[in-house]
Amino acid sequence: MFDLQLDWDLPAKISSLDSRHVLRVRLTPQANLAQLPLQMAIALDTSASMRGAKLEGAKTACRTVMGQLRDGDRLSLASFATGVAPIGESQQDSQHLQGAINGLQANGVTRTDLALAWLHEQLPPSPGLARVAVLITDGHATNRQGRQLPDTTPLLERVDAFADGGITLFTVGLGDAANFNTDFLVQLGDRGRGGFLYADDPSQLDPQLQDQFRRCQAIAVEDLLLTLTPLNHASVESFCRYRPDYLPLEETAPNQLVLSAVSAREPTDVLIEVRVPPLGFNDSLSDQDVLRLEVQGPGMTPIQAQAAIAHTQSYKAAQQVNRDVERDRLGWDININSSELPRSQDPNRTGELLSNIQVAASKSGRRDIMQQASQQLQTLQDSGKLTPAQVTGLLRDTRKTTNHDS
Repeated sequence: MFDLQLDWDLPAKISSLDSRHVLRVRLTPQANLAQLPLQMAIALDTSASMRGAKLEGAKTACRTVMGQLRDGDRLSLASFATGVAPIGESQQDSQHLQGAINGLQANGVTRTDLALAWLHEQLPPSPGLARVAVLITDGHATNRQGRQLPDTTPLLERVDAFADGGITLFTVGLGDAANFNTDFLVQLGDRGRGGFLYADDPSQLDPQLQDQFRRCQAIAVEDLLLTLTPLNHASVESFCRYRPDYLPLEETAPNQLVLSAVSAREPTDVLIEVRVPPLGFNDSLSDQDVLRLEVQGPGMTPIQAQAAIAHTQSYKAAQQVNRDVERDRLGWDININSSELPRSQDPNRTGELLSNIQVAASKSGRRDIMQQASQQLQTLQDSGKLTPAQVTGLLRDTRKTTNHDS
């Protein structure tokens, strides 16, 4: 089903030193790999703040998704505000469903908790289907009185059940980012092993959702299990999915990662930081295995491989860099810093994060990101703060890694 390729940023190390190296694990789908039928559920915010261009843009995006359905795909739609109101399913008459979408009105508060519960109910375990949930909102999660929730932790914990059950969750922030909690929506998408979309201009929701929907239609496997076994006293320090889009990963068990929604059309890259200790006193200079990997998934023969580091006394050899993997490592650094920006309340820390992004973007050739970071540093210097739209737009753009392959 997949071909496995391993590449280090630094393939060699000084034998007497403790060092860190980044391994890129690339899973490339083999030719003619089948795509799973898609079962998608969309919960659309229709609270009072959605009136006007935002609701019309969301309606357009939902109608477009309906038009992209293949035979075997299924779509469920609901609006949510003070409560959840199912709109319909794709198995129904399409004209009836489009009429229901067209008739949506904005009123009420933003019960994100009820929307998440509805999404989970709509996507029960279904072997042979790719299950994807989408939450579209323009505001903060509230209680039934319309008061902003002081603690969103219970909602984040609820999303763990999505990931554990094989459901991929995407969140969409619509309109002015000052009106919603970017960090909350990003964490929902990350914990749901999907991602975060941001359409500050409501007319941009349609093309973004179209692109994401096409990617979801290319899912070949709901979940793959990647098991990492350190060897020769090496240790795994951190990891992320870097392609098709950046996504932080969490262990499901010690040294085990789940890769969700793996594509049949494009490679999936995982970056793993490995600490490699000095060579033992009596050990001879040689290549030494430091990590064993195994990839398992439904209907596939497990793939196994080992990654080795060359021990040397030559500083020249130890400084040889795989430029392609190094660019990805720098992109990882960019995303670590941009993910912290929405939580930063200290202008000095915000400036430090932007400077880190600017430097890494310059080194990796991400001129678009470098320019954004530079402009925001100037704004921070002039006004002492950034707008939520600036922070959210930069975070969105740093996560788009597919278009920046070398």
